[in-house]
Amino acid sequence: MRVHLGGHLSWYDADKRTWLELSLPAPLALRELAQQLGLPAAEIAITTVNRRVVELATASAADGDTVEFFSALSGG
Repeated sequence: MRVHLGGHLSWYDADKRTWLELSLPAPLALRELAQQLGLPAAEIAITTVNRRVVELATASAADGDTVEFFSALSGG
């Protein structure tokens, strides 16, 4: 599984990586994946699996999928 930490979410990775490679033995709920990665659910605005927008609370992913977590963006 490839996991992208968009926006400031890469700050939660010890190495500040934006892309991670993970191996999963079975499908995993995205909420649980976010917890395992140390990502606060409140800071995740958009989640995709294989480039399709999904709900963090109900979606899951399996080995071979691409998951992307994005924070809310703002600017001036």
